[in-house]
Amino acid sequence: MIPLGKVPARLDFEQIARETVADQAFIDLLQSAKISLIAALRPSGVACFGVQDGGLFMSCTPTQITIGLATDGKRLAIGGRREITLFAPSTRLAEHLPGKPKHHDVLFVPVNTYRTGECAAHEMMLDGPSAVFTNTQFSCLARADGFNSFLPLWKPPFISALMPEDRCHLNSFATDGNRVRYATAFAATDKPQGYRELPIDAGVIIDVEANAVVATGLIKPHSVRIFDNKLYVLNSAAGEVRRVDLKARDSVTLATLPGFTRGLRMHDNVLFVGLSTLRASARALGLPLGERADSLIAGIAALDRDSGQLLGMLRLAPVIEELFDFVILPGFQRPHVLDPSPDAQAIGIETPTGSYWMAAGTDLHHVKRAEADGKAPTVVESSI
Repeated sequence: MIPLGKVPARLDFEQIARETVADQAFIDLLQSAKISLIAALRPSGVACFGVQDGGLFMSCTPTQITIGLATDGKRLAIGGRREITLFAPSTRLAEHLPGKPKHHDVLFVPVNTYRTGECAAHEMMLDGPSAVFTNTQFSCLARADGFNSFLPLWKPPFISALMPEDRCHLNSFATDGNRVRYATAFAATDKPQGYRELPIDAGVIIDVEANAVVATGLIKPHSVRIFDNKLYVLNSAAGEVRRVDLKARDSVTLATLPGFTRGLRMHDNVLFVGLSTLRASARALGLPLGERADSLIAGIAALDRDSGQLLGMLRLAPVIEELFDFVILPGFQRPHVLDPSPDAQAIGIETPTGSYWMAAGTDLHHVKRAEADGKAPTVVESSI
């Protein structure tokens, strides 16, 4: 859990870009699949990874503490401690980015923010105009829809009441189509932060529809997924990727990786797995990863879905301690997320009929509309 009131450190994104590396096999995977990745980094920031001229492309955006990400193939959602921000894609703004025209092939423009309160939105999915998310602080799945801080949808069977006490560290869910099928938690406990008092292998998978715990013995699990009718989960504090057979009450370890595994996505036959180092506070907990804590990395590993064989690796700059989550973006290789903060100096506006670039403080009476026929968006200088 992120300490309340903690201010995220300011990152040197130029240094991060210089020191982040990917092997050629990882770059080739992105290029051949025509995909890019958008990741949430700790202490604070969002990074995009793709390919440019056969090499690794990376762009970074400062944010408040970012935990969860989601995309529906078009829009992007970024979740944090107290809010979920939605972004719309714009190729027109990317084509005419002031000072860097065509440097990116898509820009994500902030268009809406749901103020959830202190919920620590971990994993999410976009569902029409709203966002469904793991409300870790309140130990439930919830919907952000703009009518309430959040609408509770489901809580585990062992949670007696919705209270902001992070009782079980509910942190991920798996969907089958539009059905939420499974969720993960650090422990089946109903006490405030009760999972901290239990053995490290108290982690569980919960069947949401049956409202029952169906797998136990996991060590700080995350990122439960259904891929091709098979259930996967990250046994995070052991650095493992597991495929689970609930009927046989068994699991197979596909891979053991050099990091705390968190964030799992699939494209074609490739599994992409997020990696993090261990926090200093976790090194004394007796976790399996603790024995090799000094050799752990933050980054993203690419694995063969069937064999678990390592296909490629992206290693983040050493200053990055953790990767919270990431999403796959098909069809684009040089994305960028615009700064959503109120004091952003460059303001992109996307509408069905035109796109606009504005500078902070612009007098709206001097803005001209750019048509959706490829004409360059109007760039208006600040009037203050």
